[in-house]
Amino acid sequence: MIRGLPKLSINLRVGRATPLRRRLILLVLLLVIPAFGLVLYGHLEQRRIETARVREAATAMSQLAAANQENFIKNARELLATLSDLHFLVLATDRLFCQTHFSNLRKLLPDYVNFGLIETNGVVFCSAEPTNRSVNLGDRPYFQRVLQTGRFATGDFQIGRITGQPTLNFAYPVMDDQGQLKRVLYASLRLALLSEAAAKIRLPSGGTVTVTDRNGNVLAYHPEPEKWVGKALSATPVVQRILTQKGRVFEMPGLDGTPLLHAVTAITDGKTPSMFVSVGIPVTVSYAQANEALFRNLGVLTLVAVVVFAAARFYAERSFLRPVNALVGAARQLAEGNLSARAGTIQGSTELVQLGRAFDEMAMRLQKRQAEVEQAHNQISSLNQDLERRVEQRTAQLQEANKELASFSYSVSHDLRAPLRGIDGFAHALEEDYGDRMDDTGKDYLARVRTAAVRMGELIDDLLKLSQIARTEMGRERVDLSALARTVAGELQKRDPQRQVQWEIADGLSAEGDARLMRVALENLLGNAWKFTGKRPQAKIEFGRTQCDGQTVFYVRDNGAGFDMGYVGKLFGAFQRLHNDEEFEGTGIGLATVQRIVNRHGGRVWAEGAVDKGATIYLTLINEPLQNQNTR
Repeated sequence: MIRGLPKLSINLRVGRATPLRRRLILLVLLLVIPAFGLVLYGHLEQRRIETARVREAATAMSQLAAANQENFIKNARELLATLSDLHFLVLATDRLFCQTHFSNLRKLLPDYVNFGLIETNGVVFCSAEPTNRSVNLGDRPYFQRVLQTGRFATGDFQIGRITGQPTLNFAYPVMDDQGQLKRVLYASLRLALLSEAAAKIRLPSGGTVTVTDRNGNVLAYHPEPEKWVGKALSATPVVQRILTQKGRVFEMPGLDGTPLLHAVTAITDGKTPSMFVSVGIPVTVSYAQANEALFRNLGVLTLVAVVVFAAARFYAERSFLRPVNALVGAARQLAEGNLSARAGTIQGSTELVQLGRAFDEMAMRLQKRQAEVEQAHNQISSLNQDLERRVEQRTAQLQEANKELASFSYSVSHDLRAPLRGIDGFAHALEEDYGDRMDDTGKDYLARVRTAAVRMGELIDDLLKLSQIARTEMGRERVDLSALARTVAGELQKRDPQRQVQWEIADGLSAEGDARLMRVALENLLGNAWKFTGKRPQAKIEFGRTQCDGQTVFYVRDNGAGFDMGYVGKLFGAFQRLHNDEEFEGTGIGLATVQRIVNRHGGRVWAEGAVDKGATIYLTLINEPLQNQNTR
């Protein structure tokens, strides 16, 4: 690879002949795709027309099948209505007489398995099928419907208790001359007749006819009735859709899982449907003609596309790809570092000849430019080596200065402590030995000397702590700030249990940082709030969290002495105090320590307050710019 020419090598790889040939193929496809789109659009229109036609045909077949099934209901209604007018029979008291006539009627009408009369209490009075036991049909739905409505009723699928055969029962009320219900006349239709009638419907290949009662029991099915008749299928999705009548025509897998177009017609024996007839036509049949036309058109269009592609490829190979391949070969040599590579004479169109000449000129300039780049690279390498050497020297000097500063801080603190201890010790001895010889003024001066020595010691300690914070190694962990604040608050409260302070520390406050340094920061912040609320009878200190420009901001707020915002710039400086010792004691190091800890965590700290109205210290722990520092 040639140093300084990485972009050239990338561009040359993109310009290989194979991707170029692919682009030519895509260009041909762009010409053919609209034609394919028209074919697909025509196919969709044809499918829409075919779907509408098949839906109409399915609806017509469903209505025809329903009419055939409804004929059984009409015939049964007319037969039972006629029999109900024969009072000598339906109101007879002679059971044998009634049984004989019904038996003869069954011989005349072999489509029916049984005829009979039921008392209003549900007990069978007589039937065409003789029985030696008492049979109660009071729980049969058709019997209950006649009792409730006093009209003709159609039953559901059942196995006859007398005949033991699957039947569809019909019932009719028997009234006396006063119009009172005396008995219920019923007829049991042979269930196989429904499937035989369904088989007479001319269906396309794979089509089905399904007849169900109102409870989802299959009364008839074509083809293979023996597989489905008599089964309770109310839980299957297709039967549920039929029973709920959500759309008379819909697409859904049939009982055997084959996708079908269903057309449903309901049959009523009064106001409510008693039977449902569904004709299913395979979806593949619905779209057969449209699919055949689609395949035919696609075949013709594919043949045309192949011819066009072959012609375009021949033309492109002869007039375009060969010259381009020659240019690519020379460019590849150039990219591999051979700056003497040239395209030479290019045979092809005028544009490609001009491109070959331009390429040779570019190669000459690149060869010259490469020499200049190598010379500049050598100079930069020399400068970098010198810069690295200087950085190492300055780093060593800085580390040595830090060590000397730490040693100096320790020496200064040690050297200053000895005189201070001497001052305090001699002052104490003077007070004990010569206190009785001093007047009040002398004792006051002596007390001031001791106080000044103690304060000087505190200043030295705070200054050392501030210096150590800048040098301490930092750790990183998830710190529970809420728990830490409660610990510090508890320690403050133990120092002065007589004070009544209302603490409000929010739950769930945490941040990534050094746990030890965060404790120092909270000790100073909460300690300041504790100190400056010392003169409040109802002191309140709050530690919480807010949002500022999408950034998490923690704060410590109190209702203490506050401060003048005109001096806020001095608040975080070392030994800077806005209150005198008579009001509040302190060294002025606490907030400077907090600022240094926050800065080491990549955050920022600021304050808001007013005289005698409390103060709020805000801080962040991530290195992001703060746009609005007035958010409370």
